[in-house]
Amino acid sequence: MNRSLGIGFSGNRIYFTELVGSGSNPKVDHIDSVKVNFDFEDELGKYKSSQKDLANISSELSTYITKRNLNISKAGLTISSSQAFTLMLPVDYSEGKQSINSKIYWELSNYFPDNYNDFLINTYRLNNVLPCKNSDDFLIIAVQKNTVEFIKRIFKICSLELSVIDIDHFSAENAVRINYSEKLKGKNVLLVGLKRGRIDYGFIENGKYKFYAHSKYYNDNEFNLSLTRKLSSVIRSEPISGRVDEMYFYGDEIKDDTIESVQKQGLAAIHIINPFENMNASDIFLKNDKLRKISYKYSASCGIALRNLEE
Repeated sequence: MNRSLGIGFSGNRIYFTELVGSGSNPKVDHIDSVKVNFDFEDELGKYKSSQKDLANISSELSTYITKRNLNISKAGLTISSSQAFTLMLPVDYSEGKQSINSKIYWELSNYFPDNYNDFLINTYRLNNVLPCKNSDDFLIIAVQKNTVEFIKRIFKICSLELSVIDIDHFSAENAVRINYSEKLKGKNVLLVGLKRGRIDYGFIENGKYKFYAHSKYYNDNEFNLSLTRKLSSVIRSEPISGRVDEMYFYGDEIKDDTIESVQKQGLAAIHIINPFENMNASDIFLKNDKLRKISYKYSASCGIALRNLEE
């Protein structure tokens, strides 16, 4: 039986999600998390030569694999969106790949003039209709090479192949698309990630990604106010223009009073993501009420595990 392990680095925790079966018929077999003496929201690349941190983190991964008696050679990983520089950029896609890449790096050099070549870049086309022919908004996602090197060294110590690495927000989106595929048809959805110090927003219109943004907050006392104000602003902005039918929430910082604050705004219907909602599950998982109540925290690790299972 195929087995996929998805790992998530978030805050000071490591999240593990094990799925078995196939991409068309996944089953959740086991989920768990462990608290570590490390901040995954910090700039990871600066720790790439820290033997202490590399050893501690890799030890937690190895301990989990040993404890679970897993016979696996690879795993997928999500890292916090705080590890990425993101930018929405209008691009003439008729110019060709080389010209587009030049424009992206030129734009990046405006923000990082001394080290713009030290980033790995991925792009998402956002399916927006722009006035100029053959133009569209592209979401640019740039991650420092040292960040990826830090992760590769951890996996190498564990004798694990890093099959895929992704930003948590987009892996959570993958979990939503797969588990809520029928509910999303014809709907305009805002995906909201609540994390320590940061909130991510992604707009999906009838299955197509249209918009991404994030905001920061600096103390817990201002969290609810910051969220409700920014949500209202994001929903009013282009290209959303108020057209949100439902909001889906995931992340480490989902609290009852936060959801109540959002509900009072009456912006749209609210759902807390259960990334395993439409999956079969092992008896052990089904009987664990405590874990099932916080399944939203595993949205990203589930999303990356699903990607591994599809391959």
